[in-house]
Amino acid sequence: MSQEALKTRKYWFTEDDLLVPIDWDYFESLPNRVKLALELYMEGRVSIGRAAEIAGIPVTEFDYIRAKARIPIRGPDD
Repeated sequence: MSQEALKTRKYWFTEDDLLVPIDWDYFESLPNRVKLALELYMEGRVSIGRAAEIAGIPVTEFDYIRAKARIPIRGPDD
């Protein structure tokens, strides 16, 4: 599902933008609220802070999960 979205440019980045592929197995192992928050973040619809709120966890924990899943961080121009 998410791999297809990446190929169809649903996210603000493309596969070619990634230094290492996203860890989709880890992503799929996460609770639904966290996956939803990550999806919204990857779509560029919410900030990292708002995504953490949706996931119901602190921003630092959400950012750790984002990094562990190898999802790139959005800069102010993305």
